[in-house]
Amino acid sequence: MIGFAVFGPLALAALVACSSAGDATPRPTTPSADDAGTVDGDVKAPGLDSGTSDASDGGIVEPPPYDFAVQCAGDPCVAQLAARGGAHACAVLRDGSARCWGSNDSGQLGTGSNDGGAVAKFATAPTRVAGLSNARSVATTGSGSAGTSCVVRADDSLFCFGSDISGQLARETGPSTGVHADPIAVAGVRVKSISLANTFALASGTDGRLWSWGANDAAQLGRILATDAGPSWLPALADRVTDGVRSFAGTSRSGFAVTTSGDVLSWGGATADELGRSASLSKNPVPDKLAVTGVTSVVTGAHHACALSPGRIECWGSNDVGQLGTGLRAEEPFPARVVLPQDVYPVAIAAGGNDTCAIDADGKLLCWGANESGQLGRLDGRDGPTPRVVQGLDEQVVAVGVMDASVCALLRSGTVRCWGDNLFGQLGRGARDADVHPESAVVDFP
Repeated sequence: MIGFAVFGPLALAALVACSSAGDATPRPTTPSADDAGTVDGDVKAPGLDSGTSDASDGGIVEPPPYDFAVQCAGDPCVAQLAARGGAHACAVLRDGSARCWGSNDSGQLGTGSNDGGAVAKFATAPTRVAGLSNARSVATTGSGSAGTSCVVRADDSLFCFGSDISGQLARETGPSTGVHADPIAVAGVRVKSISLANTFALASGTDGRLWSWGANDAAQLGRILATDAGPSWLPALADRVTDGVRSFAGTSRSGFAVTTSGDVLSWGGATADELGRSASLSKNPVPDKLAVTGVTSVVTGAHHACALSPGRIECWGSNDVGQLGTGLRAEEPFPARVVLPQDVYPVAIAAGGNDTCAIDADGKLLCWGANESGQLGRLDGRDGPTPRVVQGLDEQVVAVGVMDASVCALLRSGTVRCWGDNLFGQLGRGARDADVHPESAVVDFP
């Protein structure tokens, strides 16, 4: 989510594929909404002529599938990128290693230590996640300097580290405070993909079912009555979600899933109209449909959510800094149309904090929402309630991760560029500072 949401097959489950520079044809893949906590997306191809940005208006022909494959020019080469909220980001390299950088207040970089012991508070350059190889995907979430990360390995095993205040690490000992920098295997479930919210986790199991664990104070785990009484930190089926799902994500108190038929379901506790439908102000444990159809993926920020369908994006929830992209700053209790430029056909979306970004069919990146640290890539420092193209990336974008006040993009060549806040070194520039960085720079992977 994470961060990737899910399109067609679960986005989290899919990694951006790498091909060597000598490969004649890179293998197209679909990004995972869960993988990244990052980008979420429907795959369409570059090369859309100018015109209306909404295929549902009947004005344009839907472009062919977008190729999200990375074409590695050399090593190290990034295969998948993840960032959602907070102040850290992670990546999977084509050699199967996982690297993270930025804040490490909770141990979310997975640097290893005696669990609960002292670790460095931040890393200004990508650092290898300790003891893990054969990584397939990574997901992150965070708020402020705290955060959690999980790595899915090629054998479908899951390892998590970082904040466990709500039991989101799924450790048998239950929720705990402190630092958890050692990646520990999650028992009881094998997963295709995972999406992290700040207090709970959703995962697609190898059995094709949706699983959940962590906080359940607002019924956000999507479980039947027997397990609704309180938090459950051990993985179990989110068995109130009876439909097959292709994408899923959550805020701290709400869960969302896109069914295989293209409907969006929401459940949990309504905060700032996050559920996107008429609902009780208390718990809403039963998943119900939103008034959107044909959806391929869903992503969430701190207190807002967005759904992608062919040629259009609809968002709901908090909108104080324009994170819904409607051109206004009014909160939206129901899905509202994002006002896209006429030549834009969105193929993937990502959200985090109070910002939202989208990749279009030409490989351009657009972002909107808060801009206090230059995270929209704009020099003026003003919040942006309408989507605008991020300049200076120079290549097609294949994935994007959105932190609280920073953004990172994975480019076609397998390089990563970041911009925005750098207080915790989350831009990966080898140093940290309190300056505003609207210009992007390449992250150096040692």
